[in-house]
Amino acid sequence: MGGNSLQRAELEQSTHGILTDVAGRSDLLVSFGGVRQGLGVPVFEFFNSIADLDCDKIFIRDFSAAWYQKGVDAEIDSLDKLIGFLRSSITRSAYGRVCFIGNSMGGYAAILFGSIVDAHRVIAFAPQSYIDWWNRLVSRDRRWKQEIGLVHRNERRNSTYFDLKKHLERTAYRTRIDLYYSPDHRLDRKHCERLSGSRNVVLHPLAEGGHEVVKAIRDKGQLKELIRSAFGPT
Repeated sequence: MGGNSLQRAELEQSTHGILTDVAGRSDLLVSFGGVRQGLGVPVFEFFNSIADLDCDKIFIRDFSAAWYQKGVDAEIDSLDKLIGFLRSSITRSAYGRVCFIGNSMGGYAAILFGSIVDAHRVIAFAPQSYIDWWNRLVSRDRRWKQEIGLVHRNERRNSTYFDLKKHLERTAYRTRIDLYYSPDHRLDRKHCERLSGSRNVVLHPLAEGGHEVVKAIRDKGQLKELIRSAFGPT
């Protein structure tokens, strides 16, 4: 785990699943990496762009690309341990506001864990809202077949969290969940719009970007302000 700042070498070379920049600030930003550990943009580029945001930062990566079902590393090696880490990190510092953010697989994680720990805000870009075989079959979602196949065969899998629509229906949360996606991307539209009736979910369809909608937001210079807005009034 990191120290007081996230340096480029630490971000790019560390094999730890969790890196931290925690210095007792009043708010917390938790970022979840996607299948390639990033947030739709290079890891260091993303953190360099938000370095001046006045909040503590935790960056979480799942090197096994298992939708966080296996935890993140040898120390936090299960989904339940990761939930415990997040809860203790939040309660220990009594943050004023907590925002979870992620892209694609990281967006799935931001929604899942953000609703479980009742974060104030979730920002998810082109997230998956299901990884169960039935919904994937019906929607003809054939992406990441090898990685998700391994998740399904994992003996410690928790299928309770395979469908986020069902998860949100049975979870008592107050979190506002903002979903950014391109309607032109058939599968991203399917994954996001099926959550339109879920509590506190706000859809933000964007006309460009495809599955890389976060890059389109970044290229317009809007990514940092979008994140900054999460720490203001909802």
